[in-house]
Formats: sequence, structure tokens, C-alpha cells
Amino acid sequence: VGAGPACFLAAKAAGENGLDVALLERKSDVTRLTRACGQSLVSMNEYIFGDLCVHNARDKRICFPVNGFSFKYDGPYKNIYACHFYTPGGDIIELGDVKEQRAKGKDGVIGVSFDKEILFRCLLEEVKDCSVDVFPGINVEKVTTMADRVEVEGSGQSFEGTYLIAADGINSRIAQIAGFNEGRYYYCNFYALSHYMTGVEPPEPDVISYTHVFVEGGGAMFFILPGPTEGIYNILGGTVDPGVNLEAACDYFMEKEFCIPWFKNARESRTYSAVCNCYSPIIEPFRNRILVAGDAGSTQELENTGAMMSG
Repeated sequence: VGAGPACFLAAKAAGENGLDVALLERKSDVTRLTRACGQSLVSMNEYIFGDLCVHNARDKRICFPVNGFSFKYDGPYKNIYACHFYTPGGDIIELGDVKEQRAKGKDGVIGVSFDKEILFRCLLEEVKDCSVDVFPGINVEKVTTMADRVEVEGSGQSFEGTYLIAADGINSRIAQIAGFNEGRYYYCNFYALSHYMTGVEPPEPDVISYTHVFVEGGGAMFFILPGPTEGIYNILGGTVDPGVNLEAACDYFMEKEFCIPWFKNARESRTYSAVCNCYSPIIEPFRNRILVAGDAGSTQELENTGAMMSG
């Protein structure tokens, strides 16, 4: 259940190994992006969760050499060469010498931005090639486990299988109704707001920039992420303080912080939001024929790389 990176890759792995797989997703269009996301992959030259994520631009594939899997991605991308952390006053900590990293070519790449809707389209094609049956528009409302099977009901339909993989995201309904959230500690909600903008002029075009702002109600964090298409940036804000007006914090970031000159010609093209429930992690992710995968069992998002490996 689910159609994010973890679920697509879980369905692909199961289908490749000869299992009969049904993939259920509540969206009517499984390739459509509906929530805020950094739309980036990191660990090109540094191990995360024990693996490297490698973007093979030549063969148009995303590869995980330690876990031994890869999949097609034929959309636009942009290489990222460093991370810059700014204080609210504009002082900078540089993780990586940008010029030195660029001079290394592909060996200097630390991450890559991508188009998630194209990624979903590629993954959909791959799961269908593995004989996975995809059912969009299914909002799972009930799960019943028995000694030899699991039954799932939603949107007026029912499905039956030997096992169920719950990869329905950080706010997993299945984790809740199947009892996996019992005993988990609730920390907070994480609120995110993502503006895609043209005309942004940061000091370096192929660097992830990060800073904090302090406004009425608390603090917020902001990332400037290069988009996969030239000239587009993802301005991603987040907070765990429920008193923060994130839209107002975003305006403050672009209009009153040290980075005002970066946004003097900026224009917004589209906006996404997200609210994530933050619990302590699920320690035992398999119970009663249900396996929890990806963000459904994590404290906060595993990000795209971690979700892919989990799937």
C-alpha cells in the first residue's frame, strides 16, 4: 500500500522475485506529486545507511551498489557539489569547496536533484514490467489479518493477499489501524512548505543552502535546493513549532533576512505543503503478516534515499 519510493521499490523487488503483487494507492494518478519534497538524492560520495546512491547519467539509472539494485530515471537532473550553512546573520560554514568539487567532475558530486513525478513514472513502468498490478484511487480504510492471509478494504473494494507491505508514508494509516503505533512516543508535528521559484540568484547555483529564521511563535528552517530544470529553485521551509505561521516565516526569509538580494527577481511557480507526524521509530516492523517499510515506521522522513533502500 502506497506509491512513494519505498512502496514502488518494494513492489518491484517482490515482483522481480516471482510474487503476485497488487500495489494500492489512494491517488487517482500515482505519478502526481501532491506534497512538499526536497526532490533530491544525497550520498553520491558518502555512505548513508551503509550504501552509496549513484546517479548514472550515461545509462539513465539510479544505483545503490551495496544493496545491489538500480532503476531507470530518464528525467532532468542537476548535480549538487556542496552544502552551505548560514547563520541568521549571514555567516557561512561551507561543507565542501565548490570549485574543487566541480573540478573533480562526477567524482565531486555529493547529490543530485530530480523531478519526482518523472521518477514516479519511471518506477510505475518498472513495476508493471514486473507484472505488478497497480490499483489507483484506493483509500485503504480497513485491514484484517488472519492465520493465513490479510484482507484490505477501501473505496468500495476489497483485496486479499498472503502478506501486506505498509509503505504508505510518514502518516501511515495502516501503522495506526494495525496497532503498530501503540507504544510509540509522539514527539511533534513537522510542518513543511515548498515554493518552486524562478529568478532566484544564490551565490552558487549548484549548492544546497540552509539557514534558520526566528519569527513570532518560534523558529523555522529553510533550504534553497537547486531544481533539476535550469533556473528553478525549491525554497523549502519547515518548523516543529505549531505557533509559527510558515507562510509568514517564508516571506520574512526572502524579504528581511541577509539573503534579500537573492530573491529580488524571484517569481513563484507552484507551492506544496506537508504535515508529518513524528513518533519514535517502529522497532519491530513485522507483525501478523504486515511489514512496515519506509517512512511509515520512521521518526521523521528517511528522505528519498533511505525510503528507496528500505523498499
